[in-house]
Amino acid sequence: MQLGSFSNAVYTFCDWVARLAYINLLWILFTLSGFVIFGFFPATIALLATLRQFIRKNHPPVFQTFWQYYKKEFFNSNKLGLMIVAIGFILYLNITFLQSTSTNMSSFLFYSSVIMSGIYFLIICYTMASYVEVEQPLGTHLKNALLITISNPLPSLFIIFGFAAVYFAVSYLSGLGFFFSVSILGLVILSSANLAYKNILKKQEKLGTLAK
Repeated sequence: MQLGSFSNAVYTFCDWVARLAYINLLWILFTLSGFVIFGFFPATIALLATLRQFIRKNHPPVFQTFWQYYKKEFFNSNKLGLMIVAIGFILYLNITFLQSTSTNMSSFLFYSSVIMSGIYFLIICYTMASYVEVEQPLGTHLKNALLITISNPLPSLFIIFGFAAVYFAVSYLSGLGFFFSVSILGLVILSSANLAYKNILKKQEKLGTLAK
């Protein structure tokens, strides 16, 4: 029994490694097929949606599932991407401008803008996780992502540390980035978002119990 359990664990681990590598390669392929600019966000949404199936212990055909999500969300995900890039570019210009000035007020505004950029990064992660989880208007996704970022610091820390860990791993093991970087980051985002959803449900259940 112990040998069988060990063999199953090894098989599951190897299966996940193969899936993550395959999905990562598909992300690269489909991002390039959209000339990067138009392929990045559809490929990222397809990656998250496909990973979500595996987290839920479904086993759909990887390529077919990825391709279906890529086609289905091509235009809507690029609309989302346009908004993300536009806001991010404004924040970048603001930080660059404040960095070039030397007054006390500009220093305060600079660090405030850096903090806002960090919060914005978390909102993007939760928005994408929510995007593949439920069908809602874009404004609702953004509002929920903001509320989750503010009310769930622990999952947000998991995202930050997860991204940092992947960055250092890729820096020291260059080949790792080509096969696993984006798929592992997607796994970090979805796992952290799921933890946030569970925390919200627990809070709602406690409120419901107190209301009774």
